[in-house]
Amino acid sequence: MKPINVSIIGYGMSGQYFHLPPLLLNGDYHVKSVMTNNPDNIRLLSSNHPDLTIIQTFEQAVNDQDVDLIIIATPNDVHASYTTRALEAGKHVVVEKPFVETYQEASDLFALARKHQRVLRVFHNRQYDGDILTVHDVVKSGKLGTIVAFHARFDTFQPHVSHNWRDHEGVMPGVFYDLAPHLLDHALRLFGLPESLYARSFIDRPGGTVDDHFEMMLYDHDGLLVTLGAHKLDRHPRPRFELIGTEATYVKHGFDHPDVLHEASQDTHHPLSDRSQIIFGSHPFQTEQVPLRLGSHYLFFERLADDIRHPKADDPDKTYALQVVKLMELAQSSMKTKKEIIVNM
Repeated sequence: MKPINVSIIGYGMSGQYFHLPPLLLNGDYHVKSVMTNNPDNIRLLSSNHPDLTIIQTFEQAVNDQDVDLIIIATPNDVHASYTTRALEAGKHVVVEKPFVETYQEASDLFALARKHQRVLRVFHNRQYDGDILTVHDVVKSGKLGTIVAFHARFDTFQPHVSHNWRDHEGVMPGVFYDLAPHLLDHALRLFGLPESLYARSFIDRPGGTVDDHFEMMLYDHDGLLVTLGAHKLDRHPRPRFELIGTEATYVKHGFDHPDVLHEASQDTHHPLSDRSQIIFGSHPFQTEQVPLRLGSHYLFFERLADDIRHPKADDPDKTYALQVVKLMELAQSSMKTKKEIIVNM
């Protein structure tokens, strides 16, 4: 079967680590070109991948009749415009998160994809992290009883404002737009839409001009509380995930780096460790170590290839992508008004 020809737009961290390596390992794809204007990245690409074609304009990818799929791994300011132009040129599109600022923009782009019979995917790759896959397993096991709270975080210690564009004013800057899409995607896939939400963002680092700390609460009519957050000034990060149930609590500590180079194998779990455990009983508490699943990032591109070649009427990834944008838009309203916002979708 003819491979899917790909052009990657942008060769920053996302292009270098999350897109190019797994695509080169997957026989369903052929990376035809990579767009970058950065001299260092051009030298890096030329040295490590001399067979790849380096282009310097988006138009070169859009106008290439052999390109089937365009991956937009750029700063946020061109996500909407590049996605529009690629779809209108008849290309399938993967676009980095944060997708766009408003639910209306997102809906319009998915409508455009449907009009041109093309696949549009937002790169919510962390749904395939081993730790969140383990969380799903724990929820399904029923060991916790009725789950009353879920906490998910991305805490780091980065005390100085970097030169990275995410740390400066622009389109969708700051830690909220950078990391809330992943956390919201986790919460939605686990528990569905909340009834209401409340959010606040903060600038805690000296010299900062955009948020480096946010906290968000999602309220469910059944009594479930979901709290999401990220802080760049946390010297002692809190648990990455915590599930609190009527019978037990699950806690996962530490950050799992994306395993984009791992392919399907017979090994399914990491060795046991106290980073992942269920706490149960009462005074004294007992603990049970929970094996952490290996990440399955290769599945993103496997499933994308299948969707491109075998279009499906049902598209849950589209639904989650739209819901994430909607909740982020409502969270911005909550941050401005400092009020709880009802979720209507």
